[in-house]
Amino acid sequence: MKTLQTALVLALACLALHAAAAPASDAVIEELMEVTRSKSLMDGLNAGMEPMMRAMMADAVKNEQLTPAQQRAFDRFPAKFAAVVREEMGWERMKPQMLAIYREVFTQEEVEGQIAFYRSPAGQAVIDKMPQVMQKTMAMSQQQARDLVPRLQAAMKEALAEAKAAE
Repeated sequence: MKTLQTALVLALACLALHAAAAPASDAVIEELMEVTRSKSLMDGLNAGMEPMMRAMMADAVKNEQLTPAQQRAFDRFPAKFAAVVREEMGWERMKPQMLAIYREVFTQEEVEGQIAFYRSPAGQAVIDKMPQVMQKTMAMSQQQARDLVPRLQAAMKEALAEAKAAE
């Protein structure tokens, strides 16, 4: 009986501790977003979308002969793509979703700790250098994707050949 009482007390204590970890308020989350310059980071990502799409598309058709009409249509696509991305993933649309995610994942204390870090010199360096990190990561990912596509195509071709042979 004593063990059951002890277990019950421990369970209630754990619940009380969990309840004490208040979810982050919108005000403190918005302060974090301001300190980390989240809006300008998102705007920068969206601004880089059109050049990135142009480079990817140019690479995709580098061995193709396009007619002038096809080339004009092809040249218009990156701007259309970027406009859709800006509309769907612009800050105004993303901010409410980001607030909800941060509210769900972080406690008030954790967000306040992040704010303290990002206000420090090391935190400011992270904020200042993150666009470079993201740009280099995107370039690396694009190169890996270019290397991966031929291998995936070969694997698909092999799988199709094996499937036909099995018939």
